[in-house]
Amino acid sequence: MINLTNIEEKINLYIEVAGYEFPEIEDDDWCLLRLRIQQESDSIELVDPAIETTELAQLLHWFSSLVEGRLPEYAHLDFVEPCISFEFLAFKEDVVRISINLSHELSPSFPMRQFGSEANEWSIVFDLGEEQLKSICSGIKKTLDQYPIRGC
Repeated sequence: MINLTNIEEKINLYIEVAGYEFPEIEDDDWCLLRLRIQQESDSIELVDPAIETTELAQLLHWFSSLVEGRLPEYAHLDFVEPCISFEFLAFKEDVVRISINLSHELSPSFPMRQFGSEANEWSIVFDLGEEQLKSICSGIKKTLDQYPIRGC
C-alpha cells in the first residue's frame, strides 16, 4: 500500500492492510495494519488493529489533495487509535514533505536515527514527488477495493 524511504535514505517503511481484524463480523471495519521498518541493521514487523476502513478513505482523501497540489483539509491526520498519524510539513519545488508518526503498538523497539540524532519517538520524514504520491493513492484505492467499508 505504502512503501517509502526517508529523506536520508536510511529508514524504509512499508505499510499494508493485512485484513479485517474480525473478518466474520460484517459490520466491523477495523483493519490489521502491518508495518515493516528497516533502519540499517535494525528491522521489525508490527501488526495491530490500528485503522478502520473509513479512516483509510480519509487517508486517501488526504493524499489525493497533495497529488492535486492542494493542502489537505488537516495538516495533521490522526485516527481513533493513536498508533499512526500523518503530517504535512512543507511543499517546495513539486516535492511534498510529510512525516509519518508511529507510537504505542506501532512504535519500534529500537530508537530512530534521523538527522544525526537518536530518538525514542518515531517521526519519519519523507520527501515525495508526484509519482510517489500517485502510487500511494493507487495503493490505498486497491486496499479499499480489497477491504471495503462495511459498517456504515
